[in-house]
Amino acid sequence: MGRVAYLLVGALLVLTLGGCGADEPSGTTTGTTPDVRERLAAGLAAVGADAELVEMKSTSLTPVGAAWLSGWQVIDVEAHWENDPVRFYAALSDDGTAVVLSGSPDAFAEMARNAQVVIDDTATAVEVGSLYLDVTRDFYRYSYRIDTMSDIKWPKLTSTETQRVAELDAQYGEIVQPPTAEPSDTGWSVLAWMIHDRTLVRHDLNITADGYVQDSQEVVATNLPLPQSP
Repeated sequence: MGRVAYLLVGALLVLTLGGCGADEPSGTTTGTTPDVRERLAAGLAAVGADAELVEMKSTSLTPVGAAWLSGWQVIDVEAHWENDPVRFYAALSDDGTAVVLSGSPDAFAEMARNAQVVIDDTATAVEVGSLYLDVTRDFYRYSYRIDTMSDIKWPKLTSTETQRVAELDAQYGEIVQPPTAEPSDTGWSVLAWMIHDRTLVRHDLNITADGYVQDSQEVVATNLPLPQSP
């Protein structure tokens, strides 16, 4: 899995990185222990992923809080490579195993399985579902999770586009809410919302008690006045 897998046109990535709220996983903190960079680089190299970006001192490594995750930590990797912004999420175990989570639901499942995740309440189910959507998105695509319509990062709008946004707010303002969870026959059902390119998407996640996630998506609004991925 090479460096190119994490590159995205600069303007789109700036929008994705900018701001706060649902775009950033809940519980994000700054700073890592001194050995994390070396261990993460070695772990990624072992699975054929680019370690060079992680080894660069200018690359920021930000741990993402997940109290339900035992023996692993999720790390937000941000760098600039030859003037190209680069971002991806990775996970690192206490024993040095590493996986790239961005664009890989299977890697998230591997992490959850190896961490022996147990989801036994709605709050944890919401946290697992939210983190899944945040870290498995890939940066080929303009996408981020939202808790409310006000979380959408609108660019400079024309008068016609401003009217379109007002119509969207009126139609979906009370529908789009922070993630919720309910018990299901197989574990938990989590409802969450995301922006994918120029669409508003509802995600219905079926999460087993041990953290395996199945994602059903429904596009509920199209042609939003937003940038389009290349």
